[in-house]
Amino acid sequence: MRVARGLSSISQVTKSKRFAELAGGLPLLAESVRERSADADQLADARRFQSAAVLRSFAEEEAAKVLILLDLARCGWDNDDRVKVGLSAFYNHLARGLYVQAYWTSPADLAEVKEIVDFGRQELYLDGPTGADWIIRNDVMGNRESALYVDYIETGDGKRQWTGPAERAARFDEPFDYALPACKAVSLVGAMDRVGLLTEAGLYATRDAWGDTPVDDHKMRYTKLVPINEAVIRNLERRGGLASDCSPEDVRYVVKNWIFPLIGLDLSLREVKVSELRKEQERVRAALAD
Repeated sequence: MRVARGLSSISQVTKSKRFAELAGGLPLLAESVRERSADADQLADARRFQSAAVLRSFAEEEAAKVLILLDLARCGWDNDDRVKVGLSAFYNHLARGLYVQAYWTSPADLAEVKEIVDFGRQELYLDGPTGADWIIRNDVMGNRESALYVDYIETGDGKRQWTGPAERAARFDEPFDYALPACKAVSLVGAMDRVGLLTEAGLYATRDAWGDTPVDDHKMRYTKLVPINEAVIRNLERRGGLASDCSPEDVRYVVKNWIFPLIGLDLSLREVKVSELRKEQERVRAALAD
């Protein structure tokens, strides 16, 4: 029997039952994040750095899925456009990577998150000592694929070369012989799970806290976000969903590190023409020559 992958079909479920449907997947995702992370740590301890990088990448994307589902709860079901963004992002490698990338940061407002996302979704961009030396492909997809696959590529300066997981593994290996900091998205999902947020009660607690607050208000500041996160925890406790053995540290971590919703942003790949980047390179070189 063929089984279709289609979270978008949740739109066929009565709105009052959708959180129950989503809640069925949250603990499975949390377990996947936890197991992939633990396996990656074991492989890194055994100095199998390439394999560790692959599992770490999987854990990060699974964590992003959790955050996407929670963003659906923040948004609610009445905004069809936002819901479509979330359902699409769940299956999109770039969108999931943008979530992970955004959660590495500590943005002051949603406008800052938008800047991070807009830069991260460029198909190509310029970089180097002058800011325009090389044409680089999208970091999110490039880093993901270099962790998983060997490929033959053409670089921005016209050189052709083989590339593969060894480049990503170098981040785990000599001369960087120390553990990378835990991915914030992964750490956050772990704390959310221990608090009891990854449940139907957690989804409703989140929806109630956000209420009519728009998820795409670019002027929204971190100082306004924190009270909403605190309200989520209070709502969760009121609903009897707050884990009895959760630690104050986990609660604080969720409140402080659960950043703005990304569901109101454009998470698609933005096409960039090589010819435009070449012109910018020429402009920078001419300016430096003067």
